[in-house]
Amino acid sequence: MAVVAGGGKKTKSKGAVISPVSARAVVLPANRARTVVVPPCNTPVDTTARNAASDRPTPGATTVELPQASGVHPLLVPHCQPTKSGSTNADGSIPSAAFVLGDGKRLTKDPEGRIEADGVIAAAQLILPEGSDTSTIVVPPCTKKAAGKERDSVLSADKDNSDLAVGPSC
Repeated sequence: MAVVAGGGKKTKSKGAVISPVSARAVVLPANRARTVVVPPCNTPVDTTARNAASDRPTPGATTVELPQASGVHPLLVPHCQPTKSGSTNADGSIPSAAFVLGDGKRLTKDPEGRIEADGVIAAAQLILPEGSDTSTIVVPPCTKKAAGKERDSVLSADKDNSDLAVGPSC
């Protein structure tokens, strides 16, 4: 009679690693030319909104001009990331950024309902309604982790300036 015993290490199978959310998506109808302004991290959004309404630049802001086309203009706005590498701009704030995903490119969602493009993951969208005449959109990057599940938001024109929409803070 023979007894065979295996004494190898037991391995636990690890499920798929879920990457963290690192951006917010912006979906704008392309039925007219639009300008998107993303202020630098730690810049007051109301200052950027006032500057955008007056056609003045905000130092360190990313400004994207989107032409009139068919379909939608999808963008991703990366969250503010604390940095130890010292990558700040002249006034000490973390620079802003926006990734334009291409005219009419469809946003695809993963099984968790998140949008992913080139390693940047967004869990929520800011959506400008199709009939909106707003041509300038200010999108503040998220500066802190969402307390709960991130939600999509519909952008609407500023009460004092119908040509301006300001995205909510995260």
